[in-house]
Amino acid sequence: SQTRLLLPAFERGAEDASHALSRWLGRPILLAVSEVDLVDLADAADVLGPAEAMVASCTMELSGRLTGQLLMTFEDAAGLALADILLNRPAGTSTSWGELEQSAANETANIVGCAFLNSLAAHLPLADAPGHDAPLVPSPPVFRHEFAAALLEFALMDQAVEADRVLLVKSRFTSDGSELQWLLLFVPTGEAIRALATCLAPPKVP
Repeated sequence: SQTRLLLPAFERGAEDASHALSRWLGRPILLAVSEVDLVDLADAADVLGPAEAMVASCTMELSGRLTGQLLMTFEDAAGLALADILLNRPAGTSTSWGELEQSAANETANIVGCAFLNSLAAHLPLADAPGHDAPLVPSPPVFRHEFAAALLEFALMDQAVEADRVLLVKSRFTSDGSELQWLLLFVPTGEAIRALATCLAPPKVP
């Protein structure tokens, strides 16, 4: 029930990120929250696809009023197609993740992530949490290209130490009604989950 109460804040973040991304790419892109849920750690392993699949990820570490990670991930073909668009190349030019391709992906993640997080900071119910006045500060995106299992294991490390269920906020991208093989994944730390749970807990009856 508490995760459902978080949904409007994440949906608002996705809406603002959609506007920013559409301006950046010059075409309508929709980012929609597809899941806000506690899932078993074993089930979370499939979020980024088959464990042995290679995935590109731009990861932003969060500090301040909410801690965790924000990952924008791409299947290789989809991510390299995005690089071609941003680098004004013919489709199919980019065939590997070189420095220019990585930079294009990171810049896209930075635009999406900052818009998403700025909206999140304004709308999450954290008024009663310790340090709620602190800003929500993202790090510059860091590009990684690894097996899906390794990327997810790294992202979930903090939560997995504390429990066998993890909180994931998953958002998907579409363009002209077709789903893009990109994913935005918010993974809060255990500390952030406790702060959110405290704020969402019903008031105690005297």
